[in-house]
Amino acid sequence: MATTLAHPVQWVAASPLWGPGVDKLARIQAPGILEFDSDRFMEELAERLAAAPRPDLTSLLVTQFKSHRERMPGEPADDVVNTPPKLYQPAHGRFYLVASSLVCRLPGMPDHVVDTAKGEKAAFVLRRDLGGGKEGAWVPDPGDSTGKRRIWKTLEAADAGTLAKGEELLPLFPVNFTADGKRRRMLVGLVPTSSRDTFESAEAFEPPPGTDLDPEKMIAAEAEAQVLVPYEQLLAWKKDTAEAVEVQKEATRFLLVDFATLLEERLPTLWSVLNKDTPGPAPAVGSPTRALYDLLTGNHRVEGSSGDTWQQALRKAWLQRVAILNGGTGGLNYNLRRCTEVSVADLRRDIEAAAVAGTYSLPSEPEPVPRLEEPGIARYVLRCVYLKPHCGALCPPLVSARSKAFTLAPFFDPDAPGRPVRIELPVDTSIRGLRKFKKNVGFTLSKGLRKQMSRVAGLEKTMKGELDDGLSFDLGELCMFSIPIITLCAFIVLMIFLALLNIIFWWMPFLKICLPKPRVG
Repeated sequence: MATTLAHPVQWVAASPLWGPGVDKLARIQAPGILEFDSDRFMEELAERLAAAPRPDLTSLLVTQFKSHRERMPGEPADDVVNTPPKLYQPAHGRFYLVASSLVCRLPGMPDHVVDTAKGEKAAFVLRRDLGGGKEGAWVPDPGDSTGKRRIWKTLEAADAGTLAKGEELLPLFPVNFTADGKRRRMLVGLVPTSSRDTFESAEAFEPPPGTDLDPEKMIAAEAEAQVLVPYEQLLAWKKDTAEAVEVQKEATRFLLVDFATLLEERLPTLWSVLNKDTPGPAPAVGSPTRALYDLLTGNHRVEGSSGDTWQQALRKAWLQRVAILNGGTGGLNYNLRRCTEVSVADLRRDIEAAAVAGTYSLPSEPEPVPRLEEPGIARYVLRCVYLKPHCGALCPPLVSARSKAFTLAPFFDPDAPGRPVRIELPVDTSIRGLRKFKKNVGFTLSKGLRKQMSRVAGLEKTMKGELDDGLSFDLGELCMFSIPIITLCAFIVLMIFLALLNIIFWWMPFLKICLPKPRVG
C-alpha cells in the first residue's frame, strides 16, 4: 500500500556551494549553476570534490554577468548592475552544470536516496522567467494530436513551485564526495545552452509586423525564381554545340514542369482550362488571366515559328513530370533556347497580371521554432524535481526553489569567450616537402559531373558563358587529394578574398593578427 514519506524531504544547495558569507541561508534553498571552461568539466568537478576536509565549489558558481569581449584601451569594464548572468555555449568553450542535493529533513540533513527500482526519479526543468513570479514551462501542445510539438505554458506565481503536466524533464546524476569525513552526495545535470536543443512549436505562424505577404507579390516572386530567370538564362545561351543543345533541352524540360506546377498550385482556375488536349473556353475579356491564356494558347510556339504551342508543351511536360523529375526525357525534346516569339518581358508582364487572380496560402504546419528563444534577451531559471510515481497522489513531485535567473548567449556573441583553435599548416612548402603528403582523400565524380567540369576552360571564359566541348570519354573519375595541401590552398584563397573585400568592409584590422612564432633550439 502506498504511503507518504516517513519524514520530509527537500532540495537544498549542496554543501560545497555554501561558502562563507551572510547570504548562506538564502543560497541554501536554490540550486547552484557551476561554470567550467574546458571539455574535461566532469574530471575537474571530480578533482574539486576530492579536496579535503571540505570541498569548495563556490569559485565555479555563476553569480554575475561576465563579458569576454575585446575592449579598446582605457575602456571601462561592463556595468553588471541589474545584469543577469549569461551562459555561453559549448562552442565558446563553456559548460554549465546545475547542482543541488536532495536531503531528509532530519538532524545532520542526511542525503535522501532516490530509489530508481521503484520508479523514483531526480531531474531538473528549464523554464522561462516571465517576471512577476510567473514562469513558462515547456509542455506538449494540447491541440497537437501527434504529441510532437511543444509550447511555453505560463505558470502563475502560485503554481511555479509545481510541475506542469508533461513538462520536459532533464536528467540529474549523482556525484559523491566526502565532507568532514562523511560521505555525501550531490546531484548535477548538464544545462542545455545551445540552439541545438530545438523543438517544433505549436504556435501558428504569424508574420512580423510590416511583413509584406501580399499573394500577388508572392506569386510573382515565385514565378520570377522558378520560370522567368531560368528562361532568361536559356535565351542568353551563346553556344549551340551538340553538348550544349542537350543541356538546353534538359533545362527546358525542368522549366516547363516548374511552370506547369506553378500554374497548378497558384492559378488553379486557369490551369484547369489549360490542362486539356483542347484548351477550354478563354477567360472573359478584361479578366486578369486573359493575357496569359492568350499567350500560352495562341500562335506563340516554344521553338521558332512552328511546332507546339506553350499550352501543348506545358501539358505534355505535366503528364510526363514523373519521368522528367527522375532523369528521363518523357519524350520531350523542346529547346526554349530557340523560342523567338515570347520574350521574357512579355511573359513576366502576363504572369504578374494573372497573379491578381491567384491563390497563395502559408504553410499549414508551423515552422520549427527554438525552445531557447531570444538569445541574450529572454531570461531562464532552473528548478530541480523529485518524483515518486509509485506513491500516486499522496506524493506530488517535489520541486525546488528557482535558481538565479540567467540569459543564454547566441552563437555569435561579442561577450562570449573565444575557444582557441589551432590549425597547423604544412611547414615545408617546397616541392620536396609537399610531395611527402599522401593523397588520402578521394572525390568520386560521376560521368555527368566530370563532363560538366571538363567544359570549364577558365574563369574569364566561363563568366562570359563560353564553355568548351568537354572530354569525350564516357567514364567517371576518382580524384585523390592531400588534406594538408587542400588546407593550404583554402587558406591562400581565403586571404585573397579577404584582401579584395577589405576595401568594402575594412575588416582586416579586426579579423586577424599574425605573431612571430619563436623557434625552439
